[in-house]
Amino acid sequence: MNTENDLVIIGRVLREWGLKGEVIVLPLTFDPERFLKLKEVAVQVQDRIEQKKLRSVRPHKNNLLIAFEGCETPEDARRYRGALIKIKESESPKLAGGVYYHYQIIGLGVYTIDGDYLGKITSILETGSNDVYVVRGEDGEYLIPAIKDVIKEVDLEAKKMTVKPMEAEEE
Repeated sequence: MNTENDLVIIGRVLREWGLKGEVIVLPLTFDPERFLKLKEVAVQVQDRIEQKKLRSVRPHKNNLLIAFEGCETPEDARRYRGALIKIKESESPKLAGGVYYHYQIIGLGVYTIDGDYLGKITSILETGSNDVYVVRGEDGEYLIPAIKDVIKEVDLEAKKMTVKPMEAEEE
C-alpha cells in the first residue's frame, strides 16, 4: 500500500453521476488525458486511502466521468464525494527545468534574498497570466507572483524558495 508521502493529487471527486456508479472528477493536473492511461488509482476518502481499479474513464465537459471497480450504484458512488484521486509521485511525468508541480511548491519555506523568513506556501492561486503563491507566516499573509523577476531560486531538496519582493508603488 502506498504511503501518503509518495502520492500526489491529480483529481477530486465532485459527485456521483448516473445509475451505474460513476463519479464526476475535477482534474487537478495540467494533463487530464493522463487519466485515460491509468488502470488503478489511490482514492483518499477523508483520512482513509483505498486502491481502486478503474472500470472506465471518459471526458465529460471540463471534467471526467470515472467508474471504479466495485462501485456499481449511485449509492456506492455517493460515498466518494469530495474524495481525492492520487497516483504515485513516480508516475508523474518529468517537467522541464524551472517548472514545478503544485505539490512540489506547496509547503516550501519562503525567504527574501536578504534571508528574512516570510512563511510557508499554503496554496496557489491560478490567475491565468501567472500563478500567485499564498504564503502564511507570523507577520501575516503574503501574495507572491510566480514570475522570474520575483522568484529567484527554488530548492526542492532544502524545501526553500528565495524571492525578491516587488517594490510597492504609490499612486
